[in-house]
Amino acid sequence: MKRTMPDGVLPLETLGRSAAPRRRGAALLGAVALATSGALAGCVGDVGGDRDGRDGPPRDSGLVDVASAGMRRMTPEQFTSSMRDLFGDPGLDLDLDPDAGEVASLLAVDKLNAAAEAIVARRASWGTPVFPCDTRGADDEACVDGFVRTFGRRAFRHTLDEAEVAMLKGQFARAREEQSFEDALLVVLKTMIQSPNVYYFVELGRDGDGGDALASGVRPLTGWERASRLSYFLWNTMPDDALLDGAESGALDTAEGVRAQAERLLSHDRARATAKRFFAEWLQLDGSNKHASLENAPKSRELYPEDSPALRAAMRAEVEALAERVLFEGDGRFETLLTTTDAYVNGPLAALYGVEGPAGDGAFAWVSLPADQRAGLFTRAAFLSVFGSVEVKSPIRRGAYILEEVLCRPLGPPPPNASDVPVKGGAVEEGGALVHRTVREDVEAKTSSETCAICHKAINPIGFAFEHYDALGRWQAQETGEDAGALDIDARGRLPAIGPDGESVEVDGGVEMSAALAASAAARACLTRHFFQTALRRIPVDQDLASIEAATPAPESGGSLRDLILDLTTSHAFLHLRKPEG
Repeated sequence: MKRTMPDGVLPLETLGRSAAPRRRGAALLGAVALATSGALAGCVGDVGGDRDGRDGPPRDSGLVDVASAGMRRMTPEQFTSSMRDLFGDPGLDLDLDPDAGEVASLLAVDKLNAAAEAIVARRASWGTPVFPCDTRGADDEACVDGFVRTFGRRAFRHTLDEAEVAMLKGQFARAREEQSFEDALLVVLKTMIQSPNVYYFVELGRDGDGGDALASGVRPLTGWERASRLSYFLWNTMPDDALLDGAESGALDTAEGVRAQAERLLSHDRARATAKRFFAEWLQLDGSNKHASLENAPKSRELYPEDSPALRAAMRAEVEALAERVLFEGDGRFETLLTTTDAYVNGPLAALYGVEGPAGDGAFAWVSLPADQRAGLFTRAAFLSVFGSVEVKSPIRRGAYILEEVLCRPLGPPPPNASDVPVKGGAVEEGGALVHRTVREDVEAKTSSETCAICHKAINPIGFAFEHYDALGRWQAQETGEDAGALDIDARGRLPAIGPDGESVEVDGGVEMSAALAASAAARACLTRHFFQTALRRIPVDQDLASIEAATPAPESGGSLRDLILDLTTSHAFLHLRKPEG
């Protein structure tokens, strides 16, 4: 790998889309970005103003400062998993509004009401005792009180105050005037399920400074609020009783208490499932607004006869198992995730990689892949396939993904006249003669105009490093096409401004590309940003940089991704909130 200084360096703060808010300083997160020699007019946007939307003190004030954030609703997955745990009904499946924005629409309210009815209709499947008495017996005031307090603590994720208890018991009394004891209890239960205390993350904070010097308007979260943040970050569901007990006892009022609970949660199998989901989302295996999911992106049957739903399912299983293995069973290091040759394969996937593996679709085994062809997540079939077109590989898609999601250097929308037709290579006429182009040569020719080159000068050199992998993720020593013989592949590429001194790094092939990313502080910081966004349920902004930098493991530190996760849970941004103005 060779390092070269870029012709020109564009600051990260000018690169559009909300994933990278404008800011100053913070070299770790990439104070330099795309290597360009011209302005990015029409290709990128500008986010924020001179103070990055900050409403607190200067960053070097010594005061704990965090960003303000509005209330967030649970995602449908979070609400469903919470209801499964609340009622002990793992088979529960709910139809909910997929929009998890701040404001619940009429559709969301209707679906939430229907969900409450569906939960009650499955009462025979509840595995968790909900009512502390026989609801078919005589009226029992102690039962009503016990239900409201005990179920309410689990559902609302905090101990109910007396006003909340009185309101719910009052509703029971009104319902009891016309309905049976049992039905009146169910009315209260359905009301609680649909309460904003359940499907919103309500965070108000508490008085005091928790021992920290806080900026004006910044408050520590309550233990209950910290319990919810921990549980939904690490388990993607409601807090368990041990976490709620920790909140009630005051153990979560300290960073040490929070970390102890985070370590407990991270050691549970539920954290493994959450981690696999995180990495599948990072790799965009479930699709995005630009491409279909891995399962919904079949390849040309003529060109890729081995492609099948079963093969694509094996691709997903492999990268999820790899992430789980590195994080929970291996050294947990970022470098390992991006450079390991370990692979979890069944028969068809082993054949795609050209290695020996178990026979058939059903059996999986760990094998080693050729070290000169494969290294870590970005040389695996799942990533390469989801960022390949139906017929051919796509250096543009692959390069844009690495730039935006691995280096956190977002691109704005393409020019209005940009074509979304995949560049295929093949035979073209030049000067009256028929010339055969590789995909790389065709991409270079079709993106060489001044307008296209503004962005493609950064995108293409990254994507070209993946030229040895076809649309399905198979290794190619040479490139072949319908109207051309074997063509030599040029997999030389360049990662812009990722070196320790802001220099670009030249690579040859996906293995070198992966090694360069593994050594990059910018890539590490970018992954921390993704974890931060999952943990805090919002996009990081200027006030969050100290928390992100503190959690990002340095290449020489030997720090693991587990340490990164734990450090995030005790960061100022995780433990505090900014009180909204007004």
